[in-house]
Amino acid sequence: MPPGQIHKEIPLKLHQLIASATAVLLLAPAAFATSNPPASCSSLQTQFDKEALTTTSPHAAKARDLRAEGAKLCTSGKSADGIKKLEEAVKMLSSNVKY
Repeated sequence: MPPGQIHKEIPLKLHQLIASATAVLLLAPAAFATSNPPASCSSLQTQFDKEALTTTSPHAAKARDLRAEGAKLCTSGKSADGIKKLEEAVKMLSSNVKY
């Protein structure tokens, strides 16, 4: 390979490397966003039900009431409020905090 050609290939490869790295950095947030979908009423209800089977939380009864309230809000079209109640119920099951 002639010496002049080597000097032309190095900047080209460096340019390709920079372009590839930039693409990875720009696309990474989109990949993470799709791998962690936002909580939904049904996913939180399922999560609660699984955790409720094995919980030893002293707050289990109150958590079940919150789960029922959350489910009712979700079915009545108030998903945002229902999700808040369901998240609180799940948190309560896995917490030793006094309520």
